[in-house]
Formats: sequence, C-alpha cells, structure tokens
Amino acid sequence: MTLAIRRGGVFWVSDETLSLPPNPQRAFHNRRPVIVISGDAKNASPEWPHVLVVPTSSSGTRATEFCVKLAYGVGNLPSKCWARTVMPQPIEKKALGDYLGEIPPAVMEMIDSGLLAYMGLVD
Repeated sequence: MTLAIRRGGVFWVSDETLSLPPNPQRAFHNRRPVIVISGDAKNASPEWPHVLVVPTSSSGTRATEFCVKLAYGVGNLPSKCWARTVMPQPIEKKALGDYLGEIPPAVMEMIDSGLLAYMGLVD
C-alpha cells in the first residue's frame, strides 16, 4: 500500500534535494524533515509530479519572525526545530522519503500564517 501524500505530512528527504541559502555556509546532513504545504488535490494527482514543502532546521541561527518553532515530537519530528516558512520549495514526489507523521491543524495554521505574512498577504 502506498501512503497518501497529504498537506501537513512530515517526510524525510535527502538534504541535497533542498536549497537552504546560504548553501555554502550551511551544515549538510544525510536527510532532513520537510512539511508538505501543497494542497491535497494536487498531492494526490499522479499527473502532478511535485509537492511544495517547507524544510525544517534544528538551528535557530537563521530563524526569522516568519518561521515557526516546533517542539520535539510534533508530527513525530525527531528534535525541536524551526519550520522555515521563508524557504518553501517544490520537490518531486519521488524525492520524499520515509513518512514521519502529520503536523496538527493548529500548527499548520501557524505555518500558513508565517508564509502569508512573509509574502505580504496578511498583516
């Protein structure tokens, strides 16, 4: 059985799949959790090969007022971290690795708010 890709899903991806500026100065890891933020209709479509994700980072060095702090265990995340809402990016569905869990709706609302505020769409 194939696991459905859903909005709010947390998956491992190869760290090299992601762009986290400034790339030359960042610490690369074997893999990193990402949170799916694209809508379920396109996520479920076999004709649509990509999903939109926000990466996570355990470092608070480059956290901004738009990033969302996530506690250990939220969505089965292996450590406390930041959802980098200022770095949404498309990746191929086939790049998604193991499923970790799902971000609760209230936390997804905070991620959405951070993303929309960063884009200047809300105050």
